Amino acid sequence: MSDISQMSSPLLEKLSLAVMIADGSGRIVYSNSPAREMTGHNEAEMADTRLGRLFPDLSHACEPMPVEGARKCHTTLRRQDGLGVPVHLCREGINWNGHPYELLCLHDRTEEERNREEVEISKLIVHATDRGILVLDPQYRITHANRAILALLGTETDVLHGMAFSSLLSDTQGDIETLRQFQQHLSHRTGFELDMRTRTPQGRELRLRCAVTPHYATNETLSDIIVVLHDITHDQQLRELQRDVVEALTDQFPLDVMLDFMCRRIELIAPDCMAVAMLGSGPTVRPGGHGNIPLPMLHALEGLEASTTGGACGTAMATAEEVVVADFATETRWPELRATMRAHGIAAEWAVPIILRNGDVAGSFSLYFRNPGAPDVWHRRIVSACVHLAMLAIEQQRSRESIIRLSYTDRLTSLPNRMWLNRRMQELDNRQPAAPISLMIIDLDRFRKIVEALGQGRADQLLLELSRRLRHGIAGRDVLIRTEGDEFVIITEENAPDVTLLAERIIHNLEEPFTVDGIPVSISGSIGICTHIDDQDMEETLRQAYTALAQAKKAGRGCYRFFHPSMTRQADDHVILASSLREAIADRRLNLVYQPQVNVLTGRLHGVEALSRWTDPVLGTIPPGRFIPVAEETGQIRALGAWSLRVACEQMAEWIARGVAVPTVSVNLSAIQFQDPELVSQLATVLHQTNVPPERLIVELTETTMIENFEQTMTTAVAIRNLGIGLSMDDFGTGYSSLANLASLPINEVKIDRSFMKGFGSTGNVRQVVTAIIRIGHTLGMTVIAEGVEEAEQCIQLRAIGCDVIQGYYFAHPMDAESLDTWIRERRFQSALNP
Repeated sequence: MSDISQMSSPLLEKLSLAVMIADGSGRIVYSNSPAREMTGHNEAEMADTRLGRLFPDLSHACEPMPVEGARKCHTTLRRQDGLGVPVHLCREGINWNGHPYELLCLHDRTEEERNREEVEISKLIVHATDRGILVLDPQYRITHANRAILALLGTETDVLHGMAFSSLLSDTQGDIETLRQFQQHLSHRTGFELDMRTRTPQGRELRLRCAVTPHYATNETLSDIIVVLHDITHDQQLRELQRDVVEALTDQFPLDVMLDFMCRRIELIAPDCMAVAMLGSGPTVRPGGHGNIPLPMLHALEGLEASTTGGACGTAMATAEEVVVADFATETRWPELRATMRAHGIAAEWAVPIILRNGDVAGSFSLYFRNPGAPDVWHRRIVSACVHLAMLAIEQQRSRESIIRLSYTDRLTSLPNRMWLNRRMQELDNRQPAAPISLMIIDLDRFRKIVEALGQGRADQLLLELSRRLRHGIAGRDVLIRTEGDEFVIITEENAPDVTLLAERIIHNLEEPFTVDGIPVSISGSIGICTHIDDQDMEETLRQAYTALAQAKKAGRGCYRFFHPSMTRQADDHVILASSLREAIADRRLNLVYQPQVNVLTGRLHGVEALSRWTDPVLGTIPPGRFIPVAEETGQIRALGAWSLRVACEQMAEWIARGVAVPTVSVNLSAIQFQDPELVSQLATVLHQTNVPPERLIVELTETTMIENFEQTMTTAVAIRNLGIGLSMDDFGTGYSSLANLASLPINEVKIDRSFMKGFGSTGNVRQVVTAIIRIGHTLGMTVIAEGVEEAEQCIQLRAIGCDVIQGYYFAHPMDAESLDTWIRERRFQSALNP
């Protein structure tokens, strides 16, 4: 080891600075520990290392330094592992014992270089980013502005430098609140975001989002504030557009209004274009909304084909792809449309299809430009948002139309329904029709029985087939409506003779049997017709048609009736009668009369039939033929029947108490009462309360009652007979009951209807029918009663063919209880053939 190394080693080892000594040939003769650590060489390796190897970038590394001369530089140290380390190198020549040496001091510049690079990168980012960056001092004055903020604001650096940050605000009402929030957030000593408005020197308002980061010195005082600004003007404009359109959708604005609104907003935020929203209308398109586009251009767009011949908008709809016409001057398609566009200064067009979620193309959005070129990013953002909003608006409109269509359409037959009829009548009231309007109401007869027999599913099939048959039978201008159940209405403009032919054709068509699931079904219908007259609302016309329908039903069904004013008087009388009957039942102003039934062989009283009578203080005497149907139609028959039953039993109890020989009393019960599950318990209660033996009471039911619901009738009849009450079949021979049904019921009495007494004699078909009824009744063990007997010859013939009991005017008219007492006393010993 040389003397210099021996002298230097103890001293230099204590330094933290990397130190090396090289001789005049550049060979390292000494290195301290920091130097060996920096180079990655051990002490032995360092002894064989020369400066040129450690510092290859220095061309003069091997040249000896002049004595008492020093040189400093930045260079790269090549480590033992090949890595380069940036260092600050200080070389100084020294003379030791007459020999030249070089003292080298090294300082690692890695961290310094890293910091320098970071600064350079930061500068590059600050000036290259599209985000505006401001640096503020603690007094909020601008000390630095990058190129992006200068371009955004349209100003120069010297204008912004030293300007107060508040000067950037746009002098709007919210500026004070913005500054207050700025200062409040800064007081929290953390970063924050804040939205603000500013205005360029050219007067354009911008909306900026500021990301603010405060920097603090080591003494915790605010040193500067970095503000990164992002232009959100377009974002806000689109967001406000979307918000306003969604509000319009919520408020269910009409589609054309919303499309107009969108087009005007597009032109507001993109002033370099004009907007039109086109809608498909079958094979053609039409403007659904537009902004400030010239009227001749709108006329040119109206009725274009939704095909590649229909301009850019029609092509976009046909191909479901956007169409860009960058320059109409070079475009060869659509010559007429192109000429119109160029005549109004339109140089370019961009059309985008409006595609619904189900894949249908419903329309297109078109932007028209006065300068040639393709749409830019901003235009695409706008149209992308508006196409989506237009899709929502169109789907909402279609859903609304679908709901309206469904609300006005009968679900089973797809015919217009009553709501549609009501709307149509309002339209006709507001606008008198050019031709006379007639309303025809068609109602099937006894359809409820068909439903009970076939079931609701097959009944619906029948109605569906009926609607097809009716639709095919009307004229092209006529409208068929299903208002409810089995009721249909036809609105026709035919004259009276043609309306008559139409009604007759419908009646005839209904007579042809229908086939449902292979089952032949015969139906009939009644029709009420009314022709609308001037100065009368349609609701009144409809009401009159219903009045005519009621008259058709009363006329025997399966027919039609035209309305006549006299029908209204009859209907009014019906309402008055129903109201008075309700009061009469409640006040017990009705009374019962009793008609004797006489044994044809012995002449003895067989029983009496209780019959209701009504004399009103205002209306006078109302025959049963008038008030009984009213009671059935208005639902009062149940109350009337309950009243008759109680009064008859009370009278029977009185006869029993006085010893009056009335064997039985018969009471008529309606079909409605027989469907009442409480009927049997009501009968039992009345008998218990009046103490009348059940065998003294006979309940009469008609064939109609049996037919309407045989199973229910059977159940009720068995329960009645189990109480000990007699059961009589009234008006037998006038209905359609089968002998099987008659045999199944626990009936002990059958009554031959009075209609058979007309033409009854010693010979003829009527006699044969009556004889057959009597034999059937006797075969089934029943007592047979003939009603309506008025002549002695009828009585003789009935006894001859075996009739058991006779009831009719021949013996007595119906009478009150007191008169019946007298009648019984006076004929106690008379023959059956004597009245």
